[in-house]
Amino acid sequence: MNLRATSLAFLPICLLLTGCPLTDHYQLQQEGSAAVNAGGSSGGGGEMIIADAGELAIGGAPSLGGGAGGVGVPSDAGGAAGSVETAGSSGGPSVCANTCNAPRNCVSSSCESGWVEMGTPPSMLVARSKAASVAIDKAVFVWGGQDNAGAALANGAIYYPATDTWKFLPLDAGSPSARIMATAVWTGSASNKVIVFGGTDVAGGMVYRDGAVYDVTENSWMALPVNMMVSRRSAPYGYWDGARAVFFGGLNGAMSVAGADRFDFKTWSISTKNGDPGLIGFPATAFDGTVMYLQGGVIGPARQDKVYSYTSSTDTWASLSKSLSVRTGAFGAWDGTHFVVWGGQDDDGLRNDGKAMSGMTWSDMSASNVLSARRIAFRRSGWAFQAKPGVTAIIGGQTSTSGNGETLAIDGATYAVATGEWTAIPSWPSDETHEYGIGVWTGEEFVVWGGRHQNVSTLKGERWAP
Repeated sequence: MNLRATSLAFLPICLLLTGCPLTDHYQLQQEGSAAVNAGGSSGGGGEMIIADAGELAIGGAPSLGGGAGGVGVPSDAGGAAGSVETAGSSGGPSVCANTCNAPRNCVSSSCESGWVEMGTPPSMLVARSKAASVAIDKAVFVWGGQDNAGAALANGAIYYPATDTWKFLPLDAGSPSARIMATAVWTGSASNKVIVFGGTDVAGGMVYRDGAVYDVTENSWMALPVNMMVSRRSAPYGYWDGARAVFFGGLNGAMSVAGADRFDFKTWSISTKNGDPGLIGFPATAFDGTVMYLQGGVIGPARQDKVYSYTSSTDTWASLSKSLSVRTGAFGAWDGTHFVVWGGQDDDGLRNDGKAMSGMTWSDMSASNVLSARRIAFRRSGWAFQAKPGVTAIIGGQTSTSGNGETLAIDGATYAVATGEWTAIPSWPSDETHEYGIGVWTGEEFVVWGGRHQNVSTLKGERWAP
């Protein structure tokens, strides 16, 4: 694959703009548009986007309002899910060990699996795309994004699957400014905070290296300390390693961003360059609780088959054994014991194969008859996560190299490494694409919400349980 050096300087611009069709052929698709490299995203992997200049207007940021008190399941949320539910069976009453999330029933001693539609959100919740999101103890945190008028938003809410209800986040002096493509990281139940970092304005002219910390227990914000050494990053891959938030990759205006910035509640630090893969875009990405893994991606003009790991506690990079063919935008996930990589795109088109790595050993994944070839579409569609121990779920993604919005998948499949078994996940019930919507695995359910359908932001959402 050839790529002129004169094109490379313009590649990352489009990721910051809206309404872009997706491809990574690294050639101009139309006059005034350009391809782009990006670091990993919370969805794993990345994608090139072509700008649609019709969506660059900047408007006001409607307020969702705030509220005092803690942010547990709200007392005015329409009631808790209720006591343990029972259902009749031929062997007597069926009892679920845990209360089922609304509106799921207890059937045959288990909460109903599959898709359920989310209820209508409160009227003050603004439909949005390109928001920051993260799971916080079986709930979903959402902040910022872009509304239907093209304005960046400076508000958010928490969604509770247990009751199918929302709680608005407060707005105070420490809240983040309006932005899109920011990244949110939850610090775990011990400190119970959410760090929102980076992002950009809707035009892509301002990329941020600031953010704020939301205290879930106190229901309040505090601005992140300023550090001029920290990189400006839009849509970085982010995670909490137990002691610090790590933000890897992303974009800074017209350039991809190398390395990682780290925040431990007190100070910022920058990852070592020793062994760093450099300006890598669209790798399959996963985090096992201690180590971040990267596979493939693009460096310069060439797709890669390289594999890297980064241990943030010791600030060390390592090159790992290679096995998969070169590819960009593959789905990546940690299934509890393996780094699972599937799909993506090579120079000939989309892939529907993959491998799983344990230690330094790769094993082939069984051929899929239930899941079409596809790739992650950078922050636009495509998610992979551990659904159960040893089981990876792959949902959504892009099923065409053209990047047309009509080719965004709304189905998926699970894969069990031990048995090599694929199981289809049917299409979600609304049939909306949720383009640039949020996709969050809570530990119990996968929540896909918001984004755009036929270029109009939606408030619809749905949840899948294995």
